[in-house]
Amino acid sequence: KFDSAWDQAIAYTWSSSGRWMLPAQYWQVRVYYSGFSVDYFFLDSNVWDALPPLVDPRHNICNSIHNDETTTCGPEGPTSLDDCVGWFQRLWDSQATWFDAGLARSDSEWQVVVTHFPPTWGTEFWMDMAPRHGIDLIIAGHVHNLQFHYMEEANFLKPTAWIISGGGGGITSEGVPSRSGHDNQYGFIELTMTNGEIEVKGISHGGVEAFHGYVKQRPASEMSPAAAPAR
Repeated sequence: KFDSAWDQAIAYTWSSSGRWMLPAQYWQVRVYYSGFSVDYFFLDSNVWDALPPLVDPRHNICNSIHNDETTTCGPEGPTSLDDCVGWFQRLWDSQATWFDAGLARSDSEWQVVVTHFPPTWGTEFWMDMAPRHGIDLIIAGHVHNLQFHYMEEANFLKPTAWIISGGGGGITSEGVPSRSGHDNQYGFIELTMTNGEIEVKGISHGGVEAFHGYVKQRPASEMSPAAAPAR
C-alpha cells in the first residue's frame, strides 16, 4: 500500500527517543570523522516499485489489489491510485536534479549513496552519475542476501563499489542458508572508513566472513554530462 505510514517513519525523526534519523524522503548529510569527511546521499528509489495498478501486485506499491479508488495520501503523497505511478516518477525526477547538483558541489573525501534498490535498477542513470561525479560507494538492499561488487569485470560501475546488505531476515532469503553459516544469505556488512580507504566485511548469520575487501576513492571524471534518463 502506498499510504502505509511512510510519513510516520519521517515524523519519528523528531520523537523523544533520539534513535531514528529519516528527516525526508531524500536528503544529504556531511559527517566529519577524524581527518576526513563523507557526504552521504539518501535516495528514495521507490520509483522502481511503482508500476501500473494491474502489474505484479506482490512487488508493486501502486497495485490495485491492496489499494483502491479511495486510497490517498492527501497533499503529502499520491492523491489517488491513478496518481500513484506519476507521483513517484515526479519524485524521482526532482530528486535526480537535486542529487546531480549535490554531487557537483561535494568536496568531501568520500561520496556515499544509500538507497533501497541496487544500481541494477536504473542502470543507465547510475552509469552516468557514478563516473561523472566520482561516486565511491552505493549501499543498497532489496535483494535478500549479502553482496559486494567492486573491481571485478562484471561490475558495470567499476571502480564505483556497491554492496547489498539485504540479509536482515525480515523476509525469506534468496537461497537456503546453511547451518554452518558458510553462505551469503542472512547476516550483515561492516564498514570501516578512513581517509584513504573503506574496508568492507560481510559477516554471515553463522559469524563466518563471507567477503572482505577495500574500496579506494574514485575521482570525478572530466567527461561531459550525458543526457541522464530519469529512469
